[in-house]
Amino acid sequence: MGAALAFSLSGMAEARGWDEGMRERLSRAFGAKFEKAEELVASSAVKKYTFEPSGRVMWIVVGREQDYTVLPGIYCQCDDFYINVVVKRKTSACYHLLAQLIAERKDMFEKFSVPDSDFIRLNSEWKKQSV
Repeated sequence: MGAALAFSLSGMAEARGWDEGMRERLSRAFGAKFEKAEELVASSAVKKYTFEPSGRVMWIVVGREQDYTVLPGIYCQCDDFYINVVVKRKTSACYHLLAQLIAERKDMFEKFSVPDSDFIRLNSEWKKQSV
């Protein structure tokens, strides 16, 4: 079993903060995917939308081809996640999931506070991109 498949993001998602040890573990486990994730974070590609007053949160990661909805530590709507995580079980994350984790731990993401009334419209826009 490869290091990336054995590596669990769930425990890391619950902890807070960032340190070199975490960076080294993720880099060792995910290699090039981790490097791509760091590039996304550095380019401000991770967005957190908080809907008010419900407090519902949506994470969006801007990828090469489109914006992807990410459920932290659980799911990404990209093809790589579906093919390599779900179907082939070759790894435990795509680089969008890693980018969200890194961005949240380092507090390096764009924050948007939007009214609940915009949820359906924005969610529809995000879904249209994946068709």
